[in-house]
Amino acid sequence: MNHNCPVCEKSGLTDYTKSNVVCPQCNSDLKAFLLLDSISTSKKEKLGTYSIIGLSLLTILFLGLFVKSNNKKNEVLATNIALSDSISKLKTVKVAIENHKTEPKIIESKVATIKYVVKKGDYPYKISKFFYNDGNKYKQIEADNDLEQPYILKVGQILNIKIPQK
Repeated sequence: MNHNCPVCEKSGLTDYTKSNVVCPQCNSDLKAFLLLDSISTSKKEKLGTYSIIGLSLLTILFLGLFVKSNNKKNEVLATNIALSDSISKLKTVKVAIENHKTEPKIIESKVATIKYVVKKGDYPYKISKFFYNDGNKYKQIEADNDLEQPYILKVGQILNIKIPQK
């Protein structure tokens, strides 16, 4: 293929961007043009390489964000399941209490005692609010279980809850 000399612009040269050529017309060494072309080509190649690397990093970033958001959704789902499980257990206890109140039994004492297993996050005010509908009756729970201030309720600890019968 014939190329024009970049110095004298006469035709008849081989491709001076691929090999070192001396122009037969003006006797110019075109090695500088070969070097310039190789520099500019590598910049173009680097641009493509940088583009691919950039797109790969963005893909990894979005994938990481997607996985992280799914993990949070799974944590929320697990929390909701745990809460619904706890709520169903509390409802079962409440139904048992209500059934206990309505069952016709001969009771010598007018007090029913329920064994309550302490859960994570429980404290006497919260427990008394559940059983007595009054959080301020926590002192009764403390008295019935020989708890003295300062005390720490432990998960799995069994408390005796005395509920007066009507």
